[in-house]
Amino acid sequence: MPKRSRVPPVIRPGSRKPKARWDEERRSQLLVLALGAAVVIAVALIAVFGYYQTQVRPKGESVLQVGNRSFNLDYFERRLRYDIREGNTVYTANPSQAPTLLLNEIETEELMRQGAPEKGVDLSGEAIDAEIRNQEDIPADAGRNTFAAFYREAVRSSGLTTDGYRDVIAADIAQNAIQPMFQQQAPATADQVRFRVIVLTTESDAQAALQRLKNGEDFATVATEVSQHEASRQQGGEQDWTPRGILEPALDEALFSLEVGQISDIITGQNALFIVQVEERQAQRETTDTQKSVLASQAQQQWLSDLRDRVGVTTSLSDAQRNSLLKVLQSEAAKAQ
Repeated sequence: MPKRSRVPPVIRPGSRKPKARWDEERRSQLLVLALGAAVVIAVALIAVFGYYQTQVRPKGESVLQVGNRSFNLDYFERRLRYDIREGNTVYTANPSQAPTLLLNEIETEELMRQGAPEKGVDLSGEAIDAEIRNQEDIPADAGRNTFAAFYREAVRSSGLTTDGYRDVIAADIAQNAIQPMFQQQAPATADQVRFRVIVLTTESDAQAALQRLKNGEDFATVATEVSQHEASRQQGGEQDWTPRGILEPALDEALFSLEVGQISDIITGQNALFIVQVEERQAQRETTDTQKSVLASQAQQQWLSDLRDRVGVTTSLSDAQRNSLLKVLQSEAAKAQ
């Protein structure tokens, strides 16, 4: 039987070309889509990165560090909104100084919080919760769930973070406890002086006033005519009894070293020039309530200054951060109108 020969398959010309062309076109389309998607993703990433660089990252940059505690721009912006909404008008009354005033306020509060333990003031979580109950009028017998609901609403309505809200409460506790301590420690008596003063801002004006006094003119007359201290000017520069330590150091030193009736040379103060005449001085004169309040405030400020030196404070309020805070101030002021 003859062997059957194998017939090779018939290959028709062009039978595979349409599929190959379709595959090529499909690959091209996919490549175009991939490139388009890559462009979209790249644009989105650039936009996200730009938003992060201009909006998110600056909010996290430090403005203030007190000891180991750092405060960023977001904290400052939230706090500024909170203070304005709570009716604090110091920022709207002095808009150009608002960032600096806020910086000083937050610094002082943090120093008070960090210094509270050495004054025996309890700022534990339980103490803060108790003050929240008091400020939010939460019944003392309210259960945990009731307290939590009040607490969440208080934080939400404040616009602060939870930590920021608790910071405000802790600062209230510290201030309300520490200020009376210094008030109670104010001296019942102190060396005091009664005097007249001429306050000027330029060396030439001060020299002219001093020359008139040396020529024999009455101190009260010269003070009435040239002194720039409006509170005493109409009284011929007369100042009531003043305890040692209340006035700035250069002025204080002169007043408690001059003889009664003696007129001083020009005294260079922190922000002005002074000429004084001592009218009367008395050792351990009884201090008034007003004087005690001033002495207590000065003692508290000295404590804070010493504490500041001990813990270390670093401020870095840049022009960009200052402008950001001013924008927040403008926005909140506009809402209040």
